[in-house]
Amino acid sequence: MNKQKIKDKKRARRTIIYLYMLFILFSLFVGVSYTWFTLSRSPRVSNMNVYINSNPGMELSKDMEEWGLQIDFWDIVNYTDPLDEEKEKPILRPVTWSEENQCFVAAAYGVDGRLKPFRDWHSLTDERNANKQNIENYYIKATFYARSGQPADISLSPAMEVNEGVAGAGTYVRGVPVWNPGHYVIVKDENGYDKKVLVGYGHDNGGQGAEKAIRFGFKTTVLVPNEEGEFVPDPEREPEFVIFEPNSDTHVYAEDGYISTASMDGTEDLIDPEKIILQSTSFWDEAAPIEHGVVIHTLGDFIDREGEPADPPKIFSVKTNEIIKIELYVWLEGQDIDCTNQSSDAKIEANIQFYGESEEQTGLVKIE
Repeated sequence: MNKQKIKDKKRARRTIIYLYMLFILFSLFVGVSYTWFTLSRSPRVSNMNVYINSNPGMELSKDMEEWGLQIDFWDIVNYTDPLDEEKEKPILRPVTWSEENQCFVAAAYGVDGRLKPFRDWHSLTDERNANKQNIENYYIKATFYARSGQPADISLSPAMEVNEGVAGAGTYVRGVPVWNPGHYVIVKDENGYDKKVLVGYGHDNGGQGAEKAIRFGFKTTVLVPNEEGEFVPDPEREPEFVIFEPNSDTHVYAEDGYISTASMDGTEDLIDPEKIILQSTSFWDEAAPIEHGVVIHTLGDFIDREGEPADPPKIFSVKTNEIIKIELYVWLEGQDIDCTNQSSDAKIEANIQFYGESEEQTGLVKIE
């Protein structure tokens, strides 16, 4: 009888040990699976408004037929599938640019949740991974055209505050202020009864940090008229690619005096540093007193790699009778420290404005 009790105790002890080991293994499995899940599915930008306009003297068009000073971003997004109004617009998922491969790439993970070597990452294409309304979408591409009445160097217009800081113009990217009336907590009143008390109110940052990870790429191609009068790419001028990195001085790597995103190709920058446009952070504060829908904006300045004020480099040059085809790419830079799962379903507002500099005194008018 005693022997049987001893056997039962040993069996029970072994069962407890096995269950404990199973629990540890299950925890490790769940941790790995969760890591893979968060890294591969988030963050994302599900609501983005981009405003594209130019100063007088330069015109924009979505089809080279109707020209004006501004165009609607979602009208120039080249949907690879017919736009279904019942579906959400294409969302952004983390990618990075590879200058060596001339394409965007997305991180690849092994079954154990570990990041694979860069050579095994997924190469993306516009046809397969841009402007989709499904899980295959990673970035957004829009195409439009620009022309000028005289030769000019075109850059991005600096951001400027208007209406005492409650609105902005020029070029900037920021998270959308989202009103939050606060939340209630249950407390006891002087008679011991429960009552609701409002705790705080104001605006939340709808960008959730994703506004610091967003990037814009401008691929420009010069179009000239051929013998039939049709505009075709100029065979003597190669397309150029310029990257705009807003809110660049808030990144972790900026603390070391280096403001720019390194390339997975093994270089210090995604592309030639001369073709990277950096801008300091644009942000907003609550008005005093706090008011629904009213915030005070502080807009960023163009800066160099050391964080000092700088003039933005030109994006392209245009001559009379030329048309510039602009392919605008918008993506979440996956290497960015702000590209985290906390910025899921972020809301972003971006204003892109072009400015022309010309030696002549007509056609292009500078906004003071």
